[in-house]
Amino acid sequence: MEEKSPRFEDLRLLPGQPLQLDFDGYSTERDKSILLGFRSGHSLMVTTPLVNGMPAPLKPGDGLAVRLFATHMNCACAFRTEVLHISRAPYPHLHLNMPTRLALGEVRNSVRAKVALISAVHYGASFANKTSSMVKDISLGGCRLHSRSLAVEVGDTIKLTAQISVSGIERIVSLDAEVRSLQSDEDGSVVGVQFASMSDSDRITLHAYVLSNIHAY
Repeated sequence: MEEKSPRFEDLRLLPGQPLQLDFDGYSTERDKSILLGFRSGHSLMVTTPLVNGMPAPLKPGDGLAVRLFATHMNCACAFRTEVLHISRAPYPHLHLNMPTRLALGEVRNSVRAKVALISAVHYGASFANKTSSMVKDISLGGCRLHSRSLAVEVGDTIKLTAQISVSGIERIVSLDAEVRSLQSDEDGSVVGVQFASMSDSDRITLHAYVLSNIHAY
């Protein structure tokens, strides 16, 4: 029996779903948007991205890629579409053509995203010591962080806490990690850590964060 390709409706998205929009011909960072709703076989309705506080200058027919994290399927999703209609009242929003094909997939543990994420690190006996660090790259399996004053050894367990933004939504994640590598430089230490088990909510948030900081689709 031929396996059917997933449809947009199969994602079971709800209004308020964060989206990232990549408009053709733009070299800026991905625009943030929110799903307002959809009608099967007709269109998706999303908020219009803002540029300097004003609705982005778009026109019908503009092509774009849409990216999101589908919680129901626990996977990343991307698809191509185009602007169908632009509305400015009662608030700026867009109608997009329903996608005909979805690209679904997991972000592999080994795929790393380059970031500059400020985080707090608790370490030492009963995690009594605390310092700040800068996460330089991150994956689902671990990260590389830089700190001026992190006195740890390979094999130590630390707690890493950070506030991350996914499509404009701020989330705080708290992750246990094991120190796997140490290097010194003129500004402090570069520490490679491997994440231990984490909650489902933190895993979903981290998955979406890594996806939003790597080139996809």
